[in-house]
Amino acid sequence: MVGVFAFIPIYYQLLQAYHPDFGSHLAPAIIETVSITPTPLPLIPSLSPTPKVLGVTTDTLPAVGGDGRIYSVAVFGDSMIQTLEPGLPKLATALQKYFPQSKFNLINYGLPATSIDSAIPHLQQIIDQSPDIIVIESFAYNNFGNSQTGIDKQWQNLSTITATIKQKLPQTKIVLTATIAPNSIVFGNGAKDLHLSSLDKIEKTKTIKLYLQNLVNFATSQNYPLANAYSQSLFNGDGLTDFINPSDHIHTSEYGAEFFSDTIAKAIFDNKLID
Repeated sequence: MVGVFAFIPIYYQLLQAYHPDFGSHLAPAIIETVSITPTPLPLIPSLSPTPKVLGVTTDTLPAVGGDGRIYSVAVFGDSMIQTLEPGLPKLATALQKYFPQSKFNLINYGLPATSIDSAIPHLQQIIDQSPDIIVIESFAYNNFGNSQTGIDKQWQNLSTITATIKQKLPQTKIVLTATIAPNSIVFGNGAKDLHLSSLDKIEKTKTIKLYLQNLVNFATSQNYPLANAYSQSLFNGDGLTDFINPSDHIHTSEYGAEFFSDTIAKAIFDNKLID
């Protein structure tokens, strides 16, 4: 990685250098996790929508230590969320930095190979959990193609999801998040059964970026808290490869997952969504 830190936001560089020392006077956050019922999942997302059945288990260990209530955070998206692993361990670590005395229950609602349109029927399962915070990702990697009709459809689906949450869970906070940017040179390299020409890579990554930016525009126009990993992972108009999984060049690398998770945790902190 040559000079990459010159392009990473200063707050994230500082966080990487900061390793909190939790002494007896400062109790670390307690993270309780809820994971998706195990099903065989592909490493890469299909580039066309394929609905999946979502099942959530709640037979996890109770949170221990500390005082006060447990904050439940559900993250909703496609395989860009699913591959962050059950229990969202990188987000757990990031939340510990910002809220060292709080307890959290983290729920990964990532649906691989699923468009936002196909994901909406699963929203009720999240609502049934009554989380304190719902983080909604763009589903940009499983989009409707490079057209204004597709962009408008994503916007309308975001409107439907947010309106439904506000109606059924008026006390629940909503965060919109755009995941990392794709790279047009290496996109899909190593992904099974995905063979793209250079022009295909340019076209597909251009389209993904349009949908990522559309979520940013939606969040800004509707005044929702925004965790914008997309804009911050761009360099010269393309996604930083250090953030991208070297096995399939689509999903996040370990470093990218850490960066993305920190972006979400910081948005929760900056918008004072937790007392």
